[in-house]
Amino acid sequence: MKAELMQYSPELDIELDNIERILWRHEAEEGPALVVFAGIHGNELAGIYACKKISYTLSKMKDRLMGSVYMISGNRQAIKKGVRYLDRDLNRIWGELSEQPDDSRTDGATEWSEAYDIFQLVNAIIDKHQKLGQSIKFIDLHTTSAESCAFIPFNDTLENRRSAALFPVPQILGIEESIHGTLLSFINDLGYPAIGFEAGGHTDPQAEERMEAFLWLYLHFAQIINLRLEEMHRYESVLETIPEVPDQYYEITYHHFVDDARKFIMKKGYRNFDVIKEGELLAYENKEPVYAPSSGLIFMPLYQQKGNDGFFILKGRSPFWLEMSSIFRDSMVNNYLHLLPGVKRISPGSFTVDLTIARFFVKEIFHLLGYRVIRKNVHTLNCFKR
Repeated sequence: MKAELMQYSPELDIELDNIERILWRHEAEEGPALVVFAGIHGNELAGIYACKKISYTLSKMKDRLMGSVYMISGNRQAIKKGVRYLDRDLNRIWGELSEQPDDSRTDGATEWSEAYDIFQLVNAIIDKHQKLGQSIKFIDLHTTSAESCAFIPFNDTLENRRSAALFPVPQILGIEESIHGTLLSFINDLGYPAIGFEAGGHTDPQAEERMEAFLWLYLHFAQIINLRLEEMHRYESVLETIPEVPDQYYEITYHHFVDDARKFIMKKGYRNFDVIKEGELLAYENKEPVYAPSSGLIFMPLYQQKGNDGFFILKGRSPFWLEMSSIFRDSMVNNYLHLLPGVKRISPGSFTVDLTIARFFVKEIFHLLGYRVIRKNVHTLNCFKR
C-alpha cells in the first residue's frame, strides 16, 4: 500500500440522527475477516468518525484488500441523543442475551432491539465466513469519561494476549471478571478472539487519531492490508503512551460498583493510571466519603451521570507470571484441581471454591491455569475455563 493512499476525506457527512447499522463493509472470498464495533456507548463517537474516515480510503483500494472488513455501529438511539445509553447499558446485557437469544424482553429497554439486531448480524457474518473456512476477529472501540492514554482491555485468552501485545499501549487483564455482560465476553464465549481499544477521553481531540492509527495497524497485523515500515512506525508513535505508564500488562484488583451514578461524585482531576495510596479520598457516594481500599493505579474513574463502575484499581502484572500461565494453561494440572481443599468440580472446565477452606492464592492459581474467576458471594468463587 502506498503512503499517498492514506488520505482521508476532508469533509465527512455523518448523520448521527440516522446512523446506519453497517458503517462500511467489504466482503472477500479469501483471507481473514475483521469485525469492528463502534458507538456501543452513544456518547463515544470517536470510533464512529474513525471508521468513517478509514472506510473512505479503503473504499478506493478494495482491489488491494486481502480479507473482509465489517464496521458496525452500536447503540444508534443513544448515538442520536448523545448519551451513553437510554434504558440499559448496551455493553452490560450480552450475558442475558446469550441466555435468551431472542427479542422477547419484558423490561421495555430500547437497548434490547439494538442488541438483537447486532446479534443477528454477527451470526450472519460468522456463518458466512465459517463456511468459507476464514478466521474471524473482533474489536470494540471506546473512549472514557476521564483523561487517558490509549489502552487495550481484553478477556485473558492466549489469542487475545497475542493480539494486544502487538500494540505499544497498556494491556488490561481481568476486565471480564469485574464487568459482566460485555460484548467482548459474549464474542469470546462464542469462541472468537476479541479485544477492546480505549482511545482516551470522550472529548480528547487525539482520541479519534488514536482510533485511526489502531485500526490501520490492526488491519496490517490481521494481514488484510500491507503497511510500509515507516507507516507502521508513524501509527505506533500516535499510540505510544506517556513515559509514566509503560505498555505492559495490568490487572484489575478492585472494582467499586455504584448503584446510582447521579449520587456518586468522583474527585476531580484523576486520569487513568494515576498513582493512588491506600486511604486516599477518591469520591463521595450518597454524600459519604469513599477511600481507596488499597494502593495502586486508578482506572476508569467515573465522570459522567450514567454507569455503575465508580472506579477500578490496577496493579502491574509480572511478565514472568504471564509466561508461566501460558505454559500451564493446558497442562495436566487442570485434571487434578478438584482434589484441592475447598474446590468442587461442577462440570468440565467449571469449579466452585469455598473460601472458608481454600484461603490462599486461589485466584492466582486459577488465573495461572487460564480460568475466569467470578465472586459469587463473600465465601464462594466460580471459576470457568477461558
